[in-house]
Amino acid sequence: MLLFFCAICCAEWGPAEVHNLLIKRVQLKTGVYTGKLDAAMDSAGLVVVSEYHKVMGDSYRPTITSANDYGKHARRSKHYENKALDFRISDVPRNKRSQLVASIRQALGKRFNVFWEEKNTANEHLHIELKE
Repeated sequence: MLLFFCAICCAEWGPAEVHNLLIKRVQLKTGVYTGKLDAAMDSAGLVVVSEYHKVMGDSYRPTITSANDYGKHARRSKHYENKALDFRISDVPRNKRSQLVASIRQALGKRFNVFWEEKNTANEHLHIELKE
């Protein structure tokens, strides 16, 4: 699905337009910097938004809580390579979180890692990164 989506997206729009569409479809936590995201992460982010919509409805805007913005990541984090995004999941009803995570993993396929981090805490989120 991701390859199909990217082919449509890139055929009609350049990387800047895809990035701008992602930013319009999400909320950004204060201080999050997304300006130099790898183009694959912009496309992946739109796939993630689509999966959130299937669970939460089309008007829902997921929150990106981290991109390349904080010094709190591990030294070799993909965040510093502009190849990772974190999405808030703590505001998704508990009974829908597993379904959401599974659908995002399936939709993104083997090109991306999807980690469900800090479960059952205020900082619970999905970490999505491009594999190399």
